Amino acid sequence: MLSFSLKIKGMSCASCASSIEKEVSVIEGVHKASVNFAVETARFEVTNPELQTKVSEKIESLGYSIVDSNKSDEVNEKSQQDNLSQFFISITLALILFSLAMWPFKDWPTQKINWYLQLLFCIPIWGWIGLKFQKSLLHFIKTGQSNMNTLIGLGTSAAFFYSLFITIFSQFSLNIGLTQRVYFEAVGFIISFVYLGQYFEEKAKKKTKEALNSLFKLSSKKATVIVQSDVVEKRIEDVEVGDLIRVKPGGKFPVDGVILKGSSAIDESMISGESIPVFKQKNDRVLAGTINGESVIEYKVTKVGNDTFLAQIINFVQEAQNSKPQIQKYADKVSSIFTPVVIIFALLTFITWFVFGAEPIWGNSVSNLIAVLVIACPCALGLATPTAVVVATGRASLQGLLIGGGDVIEKAIGIDTIIFDKTGTITEGKPAVVDVKLVQDKMSILADVASIEQFSEHPLSKAIVDYSKKQNIEWSEPDSFEVIKGKGLMAEIHNQNYLIGNKNLLKENDVIINDSLDSTMIGSLVYIALDKQHVGTITIGDKIKMGSKEIIKDLKKRGIETWMITGDNSSVAQLVAKELDIDHYISDALPLDKSTQLEKLQKKGRVVAMIGDGINDAPALAKANLSVAMGTGTDVAMNASDVTIVKGDLSKVLDFIKLSEGTMKIIKQNLFLSMIYNTLLIPIAAGVLVLFGGPMMPPVLASVAMALSSISVVSNSLRVRSLI
Repeated sequence: MLSFSLKIKGMSCASCASSIEKEVSVIEGVHKASVNFAVETARFEVTNPELQTKVSEKIESLGYSIVDSNKSDEVNEKSQQDNLSQFFISITLALILFSLAMWPFKDWPTQKINWYLQLLFCIPIWGWIGLKFQKSLLHFIKTGQSNMNTLIGLGTSAAFFYSLFITIFSQFSLNIGLTQRVYFEAVGFIISFVYLGQYFEEKAKKKTKEALNSLFKLSSKKATVIVQSDVVEKRIEDVEVGDLIRVKPGGKFPVDGVILKGSSAIDESMISGESIPVFKQKNDRVLAGTINGESVIEYKVTKVGNDTFLAQIINFVQEAQNSKPQIQKYADKVSSIFTPVVIIFALLTFITWFVFGAEPIWGNSVSNLIAVLVIACPCALGLATPTAVVVATGRASLQGLLIGGGDVIEKAIGIDTIIFDKTGTITEGKPAVVDVKLVQDKMSILADVASIEQFSEHPLSKAIVDYSKKQNIEWSEPDSFEVIKGKGLMAEIHNQNYLIGNKNLLKENDVIINDSLDSTMIGSLVYIALDKQHVGTITIGDKIKMGSKEIIKDLKKRGIETWMITGDNSSVAQLVAKELDIDHYISDALPLDKSTQLEKLQKKGRVVAMIGDGINDAPALAKANLSVAMGTGTDVAMNASDVTIVKGDLSKVLDFIKLSEGTMKIIKQNLFLSMIYNTLLIPIAAGVLVLFGGPMMPPVLASVAMALSSISVVSNSLRVRSLI
């Protein structure tokens, strides 16, 4: 079985994706078809490679286009800008139409000329800007498959052609009893507002597709390869297993391998999420995308291409983003049923009046048909979600929350489990001095230690230097300074000899460890020896963020189960979990361990949110029902997430849940408001009141009802601002 992916443009709603799946699945040899509307990708499993062409041709025959994946970002950017440009053109023309139809130029200079002017300004809106809606209508006529665009095309075309007929054949239309009212301005406003909604939708979807680009940026483009004592640069695609690669200080490891020569502290935060580098030496494994420390490393390549650890993370995120969303947008669900029902009802209205109606038969039949279609045109339905989302995202941004779009707000409903990363999420995410124990004058020893550490680039050294700055300690120049790789520092200052580093450094120099200087805090221990005497211990750890305890307490009050999954060791994880009263914790976790545990919880029926800040969190963030990233973290985490907390304030998690619940209630109310006028007035538009001696509804009242539903939706959406 062969599989391939395609980038598809032109889908307007979830039902478009379903339509493509249905049509492609019937092709002989196609085993599986999965189309993701949110990221505009599709994955197919086929029995032979020749079917790829047939699948592409079938998709294009349905009215969609296949885009080169290498150029998809450019196409998406152009599509977003086109939507905005077309909105501005359309709304400008619509406002001109409004001034001619309503005020201040109504019936100017004469009614006949005025209608022709309206026709002139409406043609580009209906036939150019609204062309995709008209194509959707034609596709419906040919295949019977409808989507959100079908009703828009049907309603605007009905209003346009009715108005066109009235304008050109005004006397004839009068003779057959058609209402002398044109609806060109309705066509303009309907198409304008739909384009505005689609612009915001494209903008929201763009963020979803940036995660993979950020991951790809972690990969090196070239590698420095040693070939028979010569150093040559190779493209990463040309590197082979067994090659010998050299990485300079600060450089990225381009592929996976095993160290043959050298030792260095390597930044593996993309894997473990921990900010403190890991010391590695001969025979230790290094991974693509990690960053070398202070020394030159030569290593043998063991994995290349899709076999590298970084590539596995990329593939995992890609598969997770391409998986089928479980919750479809409400408007799409409604329109999938509403569209065919309205069309059938409109046709039945025409036939009923034509067969059983009073004179004028044509006039009553056509007028009622148009009234039904105009009143059913989903202008408000198209605004129901985007307007609430625009207000919600705008309000959220002012409160330090960046939200992807309406589908993201939907995802927070029903969350019953939250998984936290530790470093950078619950804690500050950077090494800091948390405890200092000294045998004598604190300021004197700290001053000497800080003076020595200022010449080291190690993160633990920087933490000590930062701590000394806060203590307003003055530094001196050491007389000598030497780095003991993987162990610490040896220096002389003020005619005193210092050893600063790990326990092994002191033991190798016959320094006896003073147990009274042991720290009760959890973290990395830096031992200080002065003239062969252990005189101090500095503990460097990761401080818990202010407010972490309170937010976890509030979440538990709401019945949400809390987890912490971290790459840190078990003693640190246990201490943090106990301090914050977290329900469950897992330590020593790799990136895929986090996503595996998340999937286990989902299989048990849990609705899981993931909160993290690092590259190592990306797979779990991509797989979660709701993903939240700290804005103080990496771009990859933010791009792979649904929500970004700009300043890393955990209290904003609860704000988002409140905003989500409130906004979804308002969206449902909007959908009700957008439908209530239609549902109640469609029978009236069809002429049901005539049976009880009442009047028929002219299309002009249908237009008013449609406008009222839109005003109601927009006004209701503004209430979102009061949620947080």
